[in-house]
Amino acid sequence: MPRARLPAAKAAAAGAAIKNPKRFKDRKAPKGTRPLGDPFAAMKPKEKTAWKQLAKEMPWLNSSHRVLVRLACIWIAKMDDKDFGVSATQALSSILSKLGATPVDETKVGHGGNEEEDPEDKFFARKDK
Repeated sequence: MPRARLPAAKAAAAGAAIKNPKRFKDRKAPKGTRPLGDPFAAMKPKEKTAWKQLAKEMPWLNSSHRVLVRLACIWIAKMDDKDFGVSATQALSSILSKLGATPVDETKVGHGGNEEEDPEDKFFARKDK
């Protein structure tokens, strides 16, 4: 089974577009996307809290992810229930993976921020640019 196609925004955030510029040269990001926005009005308070947490932790999410984020929030809100079983765990894991939020996916996304520059980077940086 082939690997899933990496969205342009995630490739840029993860540095994959820099590492393999030819691979991402012709890849276009969807146009007209809006920010993720506020939670749906009909969502429960626990679900809205989960929405805000996911939006904060995954800045690459946009309006096209709203339905998947809503599903993730529903499952996250139910995690403390006694009947949250294996199938619910698998469903939540699948949704989070599609959003790029699993521990494996997290290593692929550069979160930026206040990271200090590593002095060893100058020795290990690629010189073929």
